[in-house]
Amino acid sequence: MQQVLTTIPAHFDGKQILLDIAVDLKPNARLLVTVLPDEGLYLQHVREAMKVSEPTFARIWDNEEDAVYDNL
Repeated sequence: MQQVLTTIPAHFDGKQILLDIAVDLKPNARLLVTVLPDEGLYLQHVREAMKVSEPTFARIWDNEEDAVYDNL
């Protein structure tokens, strides 16, 4: 029988990991825990990546060859 990986939302309350939904787990069930990046830090990295990409996007989107599409 093939087993399927299941993602279960959870959070850490400062003492223990708590599942956010009810799940029927057998004793000693094997689990993988993935710690997600802090949302604020993640958004900061996204903003930085977008800022670094702006000159490239400007070059790609704002060029004479594509100006013909501005009048369609």
